[in-house]
Amino acid sequence: MLRILQGETKFWYLTLTEKTTISNPTYLFSITHRLTNTTTNFILTDISAYVDRYNKFSVTEGTTFSVDSGEFLYRVYAQTSPSNLDPNLADELVEQGLLKVLENEYVANNYSVTQTERIYEVESDDIYNYKPLYYAYLKRSEIVEAESCLDTQLYNLAKQI
Repeated sequence: MLRILQGETKFWYLTLTEKTTISNPTYLFSITHRLTNTTTNFILTDISAYVDRYNKFSVTEGTTFSVDSGEFLYRVYAQTSPSNLDPNLADELVEQGLLKVLENEYVANNYSVTQTERIYEVESDDIYNYKPLYYAYLKRSEIVEAESCLDTQLYNLAKQI
């Protein structure tokens, strides 16, 4: 199955040479929309460096061919003519399959939120009339008292009074 987004440039990798019986072929692509039966024909140039291994085609939806989004049946024909766009006049059918043309996906804006954590000093009238500093830990708009609200050193100092 081949896939492409509308307006996207993409490489298609196919294995057409192994099924082609003519020498120096030109490849004619014929795509037919599965619902509307509209057919679009176009010729692509093989740009593969290793034609015996695979065939590589550069495709830009909107430039190479322009269609609505949806599912298409594609057929690739090998032919000797470099300009024929009629599949009935092509030499041989070498591959067929399914092509999906997808609408451009909605790209949501991603925002990164920096969560700031602060420690605030709060005075309290607890433990033996001594006013130790309590530490409140602020996170996500909630105040959470840290370590039973007492700094360890202040707690030890308050015990001595």
